[in-house]
Amino acid sequence: MKFHIARLSFVPSVQKALVEPKFEGTPIGLAEKLLVEHTQYISKNKKGFTSTSLIFAGFICGTDRRLLSAKLGKAKEVKLLDYDDAKKDFLDTERTSYPYVYLLWDRDEQVIVVQKNTSVFQDYEVVLNSIEDHLNNLLAEYELRVFVEPLTEKADFWRTIQMLKYIYEVTFELHMPNFLGKTQKHLKEALETFSKEYNATGVLTRISNPDGRLNIQESDPQTNTDLEWITKGGGSWSINGKKEGKKTKSTITSTRSQNIKTEETSIELENYTAEEVMAILSVFKPGYSVKNAQGKDDEDK
Repeated sequence: MKFHIARLSFVPSVQKALVEPKFEGTPIGLAEKLLVEHTQYISKNKKGFTSTSLIFAGFICGTDRRLLSAKLGKAKEVKLLDYDDAKKDFLDTERTSYPYVYLLWDRDEQVIVVQKNTSVFQDYEVVLNSIEDHLNNLLAEYELRVFVEPLTEKADFWRTIQMLKYIYEVTFELHMPNFLGKTQKHLKEALETFSKEYNATGVLTRISNPDGRLNIQESDPQTNTDLEWITKGGGSWSINGKKEGKKTKSTITSTRSQNIKTEETSIELENYTAEEVMAILSVFKPGYSVKNAQGKDDEDK
């Protein structure tokens, strides 16, 4: 089975409510509770028409009542050809199908692991954005915002830089941390300063050259610091450039499906049990864990 991995980062919202709702617990615990209670997400495009829908079902919790997994699906209208023996004819019928993938939930690491199945969801950037939007709709009244960012590889950034003849703009967006802590202490402290002084939820760094002559060196320490933060799920990057021989520019991002990190395991969810879910998470956890050596979280969540 193949999976994409993404991290949830919670920050206080910019807009403050007059009466703050109370919740005894952590932001990730609150997100779990709200997700189980609100199982359907429907987004609308700019013209007001439904564009994306998600259905959360089949929740599994551990013995400590923590969420471990869910089934993430969508409603899909399918046209079938039935045969009516009485009429001796074929009939066009429409039915609603509900294809789904598995979504595994690691509260300790604030990570979701989403099964990759392009026959169900073709664009996983849209899927992660929809999960983020759904949670933000639910968390708004609690003065919280969440970013759902996929884990990525630094090599994809440099591969993109190398394949472009002209580079017009490079952008790094880093989210304020409530989780990534001692892994990059100095960057964390700098982001927290922006958060406290400006009530910011993120820092955007943009460098540009209108002639497409940006020179991004692989040895640049600041670029590598930002990329390290982003690869752990703390932000995103985008590159606007043009390949040799091409007339038009294109923008490539870390969040597009081709750049989202994919992991694979031979473990199958044959019976969809808590034990199977934990076995899969244990395989992937060494690759996404940001806990310190003492086994404690870098930050209170």
